[in-house]
Amino acid sequence: MDEEQPTTHSRSSGVSVSYDADGTREVSRLLPANEQGERRKWVHRFPDAIGHYYSPRSMNEDLPLFAGELEFTDEENAVYDARVTYRWAPRPRITVHGTRPAASDDVAWFEAASRATGMWVTAPGVTITLTNGAIPAPPDQALDPDQADVSVDRRIDTELGDGRQLDAVTCLLPNGWPTVSGTGICDPHDLAHTWYGRTTAEGDGWRAELDRTRAAGPDTFKTLQERGGYLFTHTVRLTRIDGSSFTSQQALNVLDRIRLGLALALGRRTSGVLPVGYRAGTAVWALWRSQRVDRYHSTASHWLDDTTAASQVSEIVGKTLDFTRDATAREVLAQAVGYYVAGLNDVDVELQANTAVSGLQLLSYYRFVTVGPHTHRQWKALQPAQGPTEWELRQLLRAIGVSTPVPAHFTHLHAVQQRLAARKAHFDGLGTVVKMRNVATHPTKDQPAAYSAQEWAEAGLLSSYWFGLSLLELIGYRGKIAAILQKRPWGPGELRHGPWSPSVVAGTWAAGGPAET
Repeated sequence: MDEEQPTTHSRSSGVSVSYDADGTREVSRLLPANEQGERRKWVHRFPDAIGHYYSPRSMNEDLPLFAGELEFTDEENAVYDARVTYRWAPRPRITVHGTRPAASDDVAWFEAASRATGMWVTAPGVTITLTNGAIPAPPDQALDPDQADVSVDRRIDTELGDGRQLDAVTCLLPNGWPTVSGTGICDPHDLAHTWYGRTTAEGDGWRAELDRTRAAGPDTFKTLQERGGYLFTHTVRLTRIDGSSFTSQQALNVLDRIRLGLALALGRRTSGVLPVGYRAGTAVWALWRSQRVDRYHSTASHWLDDTTAASQVSEIVGKTLDFTRDATAREVLAQAVGYYVAGLNDVDVELQANTAVSGLQLLSYYRFVTVGPHTHRQWKALQPAQGPTEWELRQLLRAIGVSTPVPAHFTHLHAVQQRLAARKAHFDGLGTVVKMRNVATHPTKDQPAAYSAQEWAEAGLLSSYWFGLSLLELIGYRGKIAAILQKRPWGPGELRHGPWSPSVVAGTWAAGGPAET
């Protein structure tokens, strides 16, 4: 037994803690006796859940970051008594509420500040005195400062401390995902309380550990869904796999790439916010920057299944890190994921298919021209004079093994298919969606875009599904996905391979097919 880490006992809780020679911690507790008078020992070796410099609060509760004196970078010689707060409403952002006594040159300063200087307004930074290079500890509560002659309430974007030679970076993740499939962790303040909440992703030499917080249980996500609220549900720790140090800029680059992977996995926006960097256990760097976060909700193109979400997110995020090590690939994925998330969250039902078609065109061009084997001129020469968009999308979907009939239970889209087929040759699901999109983009008196909301909805669901599959295949994902778009709602554990999987016979995969057993 390691002499520096002796066995300890807690009489109040009945929990015993011991350490192996290699430093592995074992937590045990004697359970109450059974009917036969036998007592069994409950044991775990789970690591502590990841903590963060700023402790998460309850749902929709603002998070205080700093209380004290600071200066704005766009105002000279003006010290404010201020509070810095991460606020949820009306949208996630970081603000300063500060006060100071009036000064003789305030009139001139306010006049200069009020004059328009362009259409863009840049959020200022702040300057805060650090003690021994450490980030200031957050206050217990977000109290507003006393009123004074000059009072301001401003959004800020600022970096604190020294971001060189960091050992680790932690951050908070709002509105993550529920899962019961992670690896075990425990509450460092209550070692007997454990849950399966850790997801670990590795890619491009980085390790990202994403821990679901103790407060974010299954009922919490149900409440978030009902209220459409905000909550920090996960804590993230970023390190190099080889243990080497890194800079804050490298960490921010990786966190942004993780954001893309999570957007693909969740079908909505979330991002690691309030990152803090550590050197030898001391918080020496922090970034106070607003990030866009969608209210919690599930989508019809949600790939995750609660029974295996940890492994799904692990692979998607890891593959995203590997894929985006190339700058061109990263830019393509960022644009494509932007289309994908916008189609699922931001547009009316009439435009969901449009965004999916545009995203699929982007991926088709990347696959066959940017990567190869065609030049731009060759690609254009191959396209038919009629229906080039449909042709482009069909090349991509065929390449990854997606067949494109209209699912049998998409009755409204079937009605559109039949109307179009009566005018011209047979249309499959892809041809129907592209034709709807083309008519909507270029309506005429003879052929107005007269489709019902249900017809647009089914076209959007199907095209977004193809788009999501294409994104998963693009990054090299090989795991299973939830069997969505079936005739009946899918349940936990109903999974299927992607059409590009070696276990799937080419040409037989289609949306709405049966789940795998």
